[in-house]
Amino acid sequence: MKRLVLLFSCLLLIGCGDKKETGAGSVIENSTEQSEGVTTAIVSGNAISDLPTLPEEITKEFIMGLWAKPHDDRRIIKELANVRVCEGVWKVVVTTTGPDEREMLNTNEATMTVKMVDRRFQVWQYSDSQNIEYSFVTYDFNAKRYRWWCVLTDGFIMEWSGQRYLRDLLEWETVKVHQGIRMTVRETLLTEDRRKLKMAGEIKRDDEVVAYRKDELTWLSELPEEHRLPEVK
Repeated sequence: MKRLVLLFSCLLLIGCGDKKETGAGSVIENSTEQSEGVTTAIVSGNAISDLPTLPEEITKEFIMGLWAKPHDDRRIIKELANVRVCEGVWKVVVTTTGPDEREMLNTNEATMTVKMVDRRFQVWQYSDSQNIEYSFVTYDFNAKRYRWWCVLTDGFIMEWSGQRYLRDLLEWETVKVHQGIRMTVRETLLTEDRRKLKMAGEIKRDDEVVAYRKDELTWLSELPEEHRLPEVK
């Protein structure tokens, strides 16, 4: 069971703060600009071609390369600006139960350091008493979905696909399965300043629910200077 919990630990972060309202259960589509029958997504006034591209294969080296870059939230694509949480240091309180939801198995705490890089990536480090994992989220304009990758401590790259519902709900499902494990998670932002959110989800092995998990995430402090762009003198 502990291994299942650790696999879930990197699926933690992206909250919604956009004001746009839709009917219950509706998917929020991201804006596009139409010209002479050709649809081109617009990114903060610039074409997608101006953005860094995603490699065909996401590797540990690519993820760690993103993490090594300094925080820069200038000209963020609106698809990510609408759902990102505040950069900085976060506290995570994790409660895991199951397969009976009334049975408490474990409660622990972790910390996350979150930043933005290259206009289209939200990247973070998640650490508890035993593990350190790295993740990033972006928006895939071709698939019209959010995508999420995490490198686990054993080097395996977890992958999720996400869809945004309403203005404060994002749902994720695993794409790459590790040891027969699949996960479904829903996230809800609790405050307008993007500094508190909750998550709830279930972990399945071979289509059988083996655990449920609830997370409460609270912003603690500003991003350490070591992760920021150097000041221009």
